Amino acid sequence: MASEAKTQSTVPKLKFKNVIGYGCGDAGGVITLYMVAMYMSRYLQVTLQVNPAILATMLLVWNVWDTVNDPLMGTLMDITYAKAKPGKDKFRPWILLSIPFIVIGMIAFYGIPARLGGGIPMLIALFILKIIYEGGYTMMNIGMGSLLGAMSTNDTERATLASARGMGSTVGGMVAGFVIPQVLARVGETTDGYFVAAVIAACLGGFIIFLHYALTVERNKAAQQKVQTAEEKAASKFKLSDIWGIFAHNRAFLALVLHSISITAVQALGQGATLYMYADVLGDIGLQGYASILSSVLMITILLSAPLLTKKWDLVGIIRFCLIVGAAMYGVMLVYSLMVTEMNAWFFVIWQSIAAGMVTMSVQMQWGLVAESIDYNEYLTGKRNEGTIYGFFSLSRRIGSTITGSLTVLLIAAIGYNPELANTGMQQAAGTITGIKWMVIGFPLLAALLSFLSFTFIWNINKDIRDKMTAWKLGKTAE
Repeated sequence: MASEAKTQSTVPKLKFKNVIGYGCGDAGGVITLYMVAMYMSRYLQVTLQVNPAILATMLLVWNVWDTVNDPLMGTLMDITYAKAKPGKDKFRPWILLSIPFIVIGMIAFYGIPARLGGGIPMLIALFILKIIYEGGYTMMNIGMGSLLGAMSTNDTERATLASARGMGSTVGGMVAGFVIPQVLARVGETTDGYFVAAVIAACLGGFIIFLHYALTVERNKAAQQKVQTAEEKAASKFKLSDIWGIFAHNRAFLALVLHSISITAVQALGQGATLYMYADVLGDIGLQGYASILSSVLMITILLSAPLLTKKWDLVGIIRFCLIVGAAMYGVMLVYSLMVTEMNAWFFVIWQSIAAGMVTMSVQMQWGLVAESIDYNEYLTGKRNEGTIYGFFSLSRRIGSTITGSLTVLLIAAIGYNPELANTGMQQAAGTITGIKWMVIGFPLLAALLSFLSFTFIWNINKDIRDKMTAWKLGKTAE
């Protein structure tokens, strides 16, 4: 303990500006990602009129690439750092390098293909420019996620930075969720409207990511450059059998993976149809901006209250509460949609915003549980396998998005959605309207229930296990 205290005393103090700077990473990244995740499919399907089958194929290829892109980028960072001179930052240079790829890639994606007149040239441009943007975003996101370990030296600092990340993500989503729909509502769902929205999102997001780079610092470089003894290397050496051991014995991590797939895949199917709900069912795409603000305010309130709530409940208990409340609200909305032929717009905005905010809180709070599952794995096996666990958790989120992107497009086409009617301002068929409602309400309801069941019947870290883990850590430190 004395040596640990001595090591920490030589590390510069974590300043408030560092915490704010770390939160800026997800804030800026989410502003740009929102433009892609929420609007890209509709932009390609309705505005550019890309064939649904071709679009579904492109989304599948993009998402498969994104899945393998994460571990490749992390490996590239490790290799580059191993060859760098001592004292160099490991992650921050990549964050700075990512900014032009993100900004230029997004602006070009929403600007160039639309002016190529359609056909093969437009599809090729779309494919390449999306790869450029995603490469930049992955570079920033992997660097930002890994930077938490390089900035923190103890559990308190890790929790503080994780909370800053959640707050940044929420604020970024709130800003993008309000600004982008208002731009499209005023300029129009045209190529010019999407281009203006993309310029605003890219420039604002890029500037905030630069603040993330400028205000953060890699404090514990000594820990990153630590030279292990032969015994330490042998004990920590990764084996392929460790992967099976993680899933076979670490029930907490298995619960997290199932939760992640539920939220990123099932709930996202409903989120993918939300834009169609506002534009084609409620008739006002700008309403989504108000819904985003309501949802974000709720999440910020819960995040700020989390330190007080954890004095009475553990983190997984708070997540369960948020999920079951969100599921109940979606259930009420489903019954309401069956009872009325025309849903009141403001009822949907307010009720769905609160329900979505409650369910999404499980995502904002999950990072603390990922860290706890890593500690639990070390307690069970003697190995942290931190990179493997984080990598597989990230992979589970990518699997969800890979499934969702193509499936949402195919489902929208399957319920009879007609892009030509959207362009002329005419209403979709009654069956299509009903299908959109069921997607927006039913999929988030199912996701919340699946996630709740994962944390109720599979997650197994309770107070007794935490006490045993703490005693084991103290005994290991004493040795």
